[in-house]
Amino acid sequence: MKVERIDHIHAYAKDVDAAAKLFGEIFGSEFGPPWESAEWGCRACFHPLGFEFLQPTEANKIVAQTVGKRSEGVLAISLKVPNMEEAIAEMESRGIKLLHFFQVGQNKEATFEATNTFGVQIELCEYPGDDIIKASVGPVRSMSRDEWFRQRGQL
Repeated sequence: MKVERIDHIHAYAKDVDAAAKLFGEIFGSEFGPPWESAEWGCRACFHPLGFEFLQPTEANKIVAQTVGKRSEGVLAISLKVPNMEEAIAEMESRGIKLLHFFQVGQNKEATFEATNTFGVQIELCEYPGDDIIKASVGPVRSMSRDEWFRQRGQL
């Protein structure tokens, strides 16, 4: 699988505002404004250096389910790939199970379970250019693993 770069790191925080304040001071620059997603059930903020804090707001939504019983800290590493379909196929061939696929604007992201990756959740992203924030402007499309494979006639 070709990986262009580590795109960003996801971390869980019980208080996104406090986390952004502390790490903004450490980084010497500010996080973007916090935003909320009813679909994912979270508050989040993103730093231009590629660090995103997530705070679950709804127990039955994807962010809270991903965080599970973990304590605060790093949740996932997001890798930028040039071809999402090929990358998902390779991850699955390694026994790394796709959990969820979604697209926000031109940004496609796929999250995988951490069972066979030493507890590190891997997220793949594919988008044009070098700015994930600019690529992520637009409608949200979300689907489960089964929906992903069913659409491709593989389930």
